[in-house]
Amino acid sequence: MSHGGLAATLAEMVTGDVGADVSLDGDARPDELLFSERPGRTVVETTDPAAVREAVGDAAPVTVLGESDASGQLSLTAGETAITRDADDIATLRSVIERELA
Repeated sequence: MSHGGLAATLAEMVTGDVGADVSLDGDARPDELLFSERPGRTVVETTDPAAVREAVGDAAPVTVLGESDASGQLSLTAGETAITRDADDIATLRSVIERELA
């Protein structure tokens, strides 16, 4: 997982022709769902979630977060909060972070 939690990881997966539609459920606040960092969490993009569950077995929970698509956008819903950003917006925001943290 990338620095910045799940939101940053998902944003890094979006390119001009690859997008994702993700919905996060849970009792936590949207910022906790999106930006908390915990060791051992991994995001896997796959066409066969059942195979991932089988491979992981009882070692860890496996949760389907959404689906990838060809939109070039990240559509993300956490609780009642929803955002959509395209690959260009994400690249611009990423460059600001890189510049300011350098």
